[in-house]
Amino acid sequence: MANKKGFTLIELLVVIAIIALLLAIITPALNSAKAQGQKAVCAAHIRSLLTGIYVYAAQNNDYIPTSIEGNNASWNFICWQTFFPEDNPVPSWIGLGRLYGTGVIDDPDIFYCPAQKNKLLRNHQDTGWEWKSPGGAEERLTSYLYGLLDEVRADTSLELYSLKLADLKKRALICDTFMTFGEGPVWAHPKGLNVGFGAGHVEFIRIDKEIIDIAEDMDNYGINDRDLFTAAMFELFRGKPQVMEQKFLDVD
Repeated sequence: MANKKGFTLIELLVVIAIIALLLAIITPALNSAKAQGQKAVCAAHIRSLLTGIYVYAAQNNDYIPTSIEGNNASWNFICWQTFFPEDNPVPSWIGLGRLYGTGVIDDPDIFYCPAQKNKLLRNHQDTGWEWKSPGGAEERLTSYLYGLLDEVRADTSLELYSLKLADLKKRALICDTFMTFGEGPVWAHPKGLNVGFGAGHVEFIRIDKEIIDIAEDMDNYGINDRDLFTAAMFELFRGKPQVMEQKFLDVD
């Protein structure tokens, strides 16, 4: 009977080392490809939401979907909530949620970025869209921030005074959420945000690390500063960094 020769220990170690090396080379490329794919899907979702806004505006005398009166600028990721008084709450779709509530968009997945990891802002299949806010109201959230800027008490000049689409073509209207809301990281894409504009296009806008660090620390700021920071971000998106520089950055 012929002797059967197996692998030696050295040969096995060499094979394992080669496999480990290949994995080390391939894994970052696969992760990068996955991230790029998620970013592209996110941009497509925002483009669909913009299309929905155009359809909604065409049906409503050019007005875009609205929120509740006096809603804070930094809380426009809310798409549905119950209103007070607590003994007779009336649930209602607000902000981007009105696109779903009126049937303009019928796919809930479009309201979520596939790269979002925050448990409150992830796909509705994970959260059921249900969350009880610190004030006690039951709410549903998207993973996108809607640029209504309803209330910016720290600088009311930054609020929107027209909700007609024709007046908002140069404004940023939708972007990836960028603040933590006490529930962990929300920065879905490294180094930037997908942003949708009133003119109908979507851009990936790179954000300096200094600003990202401020965004991730916003839990330690008061609501007025959070609203002002949100307004400053939307100004930054349209190429006007002055508010961010004056209020949050040390610029000589």
